[in-house]
Amino acid sequence: MKSPAAILMTALLACCVAARAEYRVEGNIGKGKLGAVSQIAIGANDTLCALEMNGKITVFNPDGTVASTLDTGLENTEALAVSADGSLYVLSTLTETKKVKSGARMRTVQVPVGVECGVFDAKGKKLKTMKLDQLKSARAARIVDGKLAVADLSARALVFHDVETGKETGRIKKGLRLCCGIFDFCEGPDNTVAISNLGAFKLQRYSLDGKLVSEFGKRGRGIDDFQGCCNPVSAAYLPNRGILTVEKDPTRIKVYDANGQNAVQIPGVEELVKGCSFIPVAVDSKGVIYLGAAEKGYIVKCVP
Repeated sequence: MKSPAAILMTALLACCVAARAEYRVEGNIGKGKLGAVSQIAIGANDTLCALEMNGKITVFNPDGTVASTLDTGLENTEALAVSADGSLYVLSTLTETKKVKSGARMRTVQVPVGVECGVFDAKGKKLKTMKLDQLKSARAARIVDGKLAVADLSARALVFHDVETGKETGRIKKGLRLCCGIFDFCEGPDNTVAISNLGAFKLQRYSLDGKLVSEFGKRGRGIDDFQGCCNPVSAAYLPNRGILTVEKDPTRIKVYDANGQNAVQIPGVEELVKGCSFIPVAVDSKGVIYLGAAEKGYIVKCVP
């Protein structure tokens, strides 16, 4: 008869094995139907919503067929959040043209000055537009504990807003080492958010009041490490408690156990981007993984 300690150890090992279930690449979605994919998210009934920089959203059924398309009328759209009822929050970074001195020359640049959020129901009907309080730019967004969380690259902060008014309710800023214009996060377990702190080569999980709950990762070439200039660029929590991380240059997609250990690389994933570029990721309720090949105009699907 096994001792209680042995039984506990067996259970923990089984949990770790389950969390690192093997994945394979099933194929591509949206090839020939998408432009530059800026963000992806899971919608109602495990549909996949693909946002482009020009404000267009294409919604795919789980089998890869197109369910619907939506022209939001917004531009410079890099952030998309979906609520529990399927409502879409599409964020547009507003810019102004300014001239700046570069050496002996003057050049024209677009400077972020604010964020507009268009809200649409699950069928694509526009519900409202609101200006988000205190934001300069939006690189990623999620609905977390009933709040709209937005990654503001200009402020180098994750900012929380009231979903009805757009007013700021809090922010996480301390310790973020962002790089290459990339700033992404995902919802974690137990009302937390996990930030891809790529300049620090860590995935860090915070409580909603900004306290660091857990972290893992370091720079290196080992399978458990994060490689290159700065990584991971994005991450997600799987239904089986595993943790998915996404690295670029070269592309490397890994699944860790619930403690951020014992990583396994998903084989057969192509080089999704060139250089230091963002790779959006989304995971549905069945654990199916979607990876955006932004400039290639399609999405790679991986299944357990």
